[in-house]
Parts: sequence; structure tokens; C-alpha cells
Amino acid sequence: MMTANISAELDGQVWSIGIDRPAKRNALNGTMFDALANALQLAQSDVRVHCVLLHGTDDCFCSGHDTAEFGALWPQAADGAVARCINAFADQHVPLVAAVNGAAVGFGATMLLHADYVVVGESATFRFPFADLGIVPEAGATALLARRVGDLVARDWLMSGRPVEAAEALQRGFISSVVCDGKVQETARDYAKRLAAKPPSALQATRRLLREGAMRSAHEAIASELFHLNACIPAVSWRSVPHA
Repeated sequence: MMTANISAELDGQVWSIGIDRPAKRNALNGTMFDALANALQLAQSDVRVHCVLLHGTDDCFCSGHDTAEFGALWPQAADGAVARCINAFADQHVPLVAAVNGAAVGFGATMLLHADYVVVGESATFRFPFADLGIVPEAGATALLARRVGDLVARDWLMSGRPVEAAEALQRGFISSVVCDGKVQETARDYAKRLAAKPPSALQATRRLLREGAMRSAHEAIASELFHLNACIPAVSWRSVPHA
């Protein structure tokens, strides 16, 4: 099925979710945030789903928020489209595999912190431009990124907003593997199918234990980030900034 440029289909026991808005570099607007949240929640409620595979298009994963609509989405209520989507990632109990081609910017990068395995192409790049936009990170990045790549690296990436190439992302442990661009989705799908073939209760319990084992929950970071975003975004002009 396809809703608001978000596709979702069941392939065996793998629930494949696609972000498909190439004319806007797969930037997410309010309707797409809602549709992505719904697709993630469907994965949790369907016992046939043993693994989720998230992907973009062949030349771009996701360039973050659609800045043409960004200002209209904020302040963000607890049940707003962006908040629903972020929490759907944090609430996900089914293993999540991501396939990344091209750019992953802003929310396109921070959503990967909720994935269990991230396959990227050689030309993939990552960027966290929040400070440049006068805002703070979201999706729990202020808690989750340092756990994945280390404190000083997280500070560098979140504060400088500089591009991070695939090789550096792999070296720092932000992603799981780098393959040639044309093999990304195939490789990620094969991995998702291997996970889906395992007993789902064991994988879901392992995922939950790993999440609970950290000192600060993603939900606590998300709540704090949403508070600060609600305060600073209305004061920022969105007419001439790149996708966040």
C-alpha cells in the first residue's frame, strides 16, 4: 500500500516501509510523518511481522523535514504527527533494519539510531544540521548518538553539522556495513529475512533488554528535545534553509 509517499508491504515476515518522495529528496511533511508512524505501529500489531525493513529511494534515503512545512508543524503537541512518528520508532519492539542510499540528513539520520542494523551504500552521507538551523536534535539523538559513537564524536557531529561519509560512519559504529550502492536494498533485505526467520519473542526480548540497559531512555531525551524545539522553532525563519 502507498499512503502520502510512504509505502508499506509484507514480504513473507518482513514489513517493508519505503519513503518515496524523490522530487523533495524524500523530505517528510506532516502527512508523511503521520503515515510513517502508522506504518511502524502496524508492524507492532501484526503478529505476521517479525522484522521491519526501512528504505528510501535509490539515490536518497531521507533529507529530513520538509522545511516548506516545518514552521507550520511547530509547536508540536504530544500527539502531533512528528511526535507520533518519533515515539513510534522508540516504541518499536520488532527488529528494525535500515537500507540507506545517498543522503540521510536531520531526521533522516537520527531515525537510524532506532535501527538494529544499518546497511549503507558507498556514496551515502550523513548530516545533523540542527545547530546550523538554530534548533536542537530530535528522535532521542542527544541520548542515543553518544551511546553509539561515543561522547566526543556525538558532540562533533551534532554541533558542527558537518557531512559524515560512509567510511567514517562505519569506523565510528554509527552504521553496520557499507556495500556498493547497487547492493544496499538487497543486502538489507537478506539480513532482515535472516532475522525474521528467528523466534520473534527472543529477538523482541533481546531488543527490549538492550534498550532498558541504557541509563537514560530515548523517551526522556525525546520529551526534553520536543520541549526545546517547541521553544526555538517558532523564532526561526524557514524560508531559505536547507532540509533539516
